[in-house]
Amino acid sequence: MAPPRLGELGIFLVAVIVGSLTGVATAMLLHTWVTASTAGTASVAVATTCTGATHARLAHGQPWRRLLPKIGVGAPLAYGVMRLVHLLLGS
Repeated sequence: MAPPRLGELGIFLVAVIVGSLTGVATAMLLHTWVTASTAGTASVAVATTCTGATHARLAHGQPWRRLLPKIGVGAPLAYGVMRLVHLLLGS
C-alpha cells in the first residue's frame, strides 16, 4: 500500500508524471523509425498504460512482475484502438 502521507492526490500525480515521462521517452525512441503521427499515437498509448500500471502499483500494491505483462499487452491494444478511432473519424 501507499504511504499514508502520499494520499490519493499524490499517487495520482506521481502516476501521471511517470506515465508522461514514459510517453515522452517512447516518442523520442520511435521518431527515427516511424512517422510522427505513429510515434505520437504510440507514445500516448504507452503513457496511458503506464499511468494505470503506476497507479495499480502505488495505490494497490500490485507487484511489477504482474504489471509488466499487462503493459506489454495493454499498450499495443490501446494503440490499435486509437488508430481505429482515428480511422473512423477520418483524421
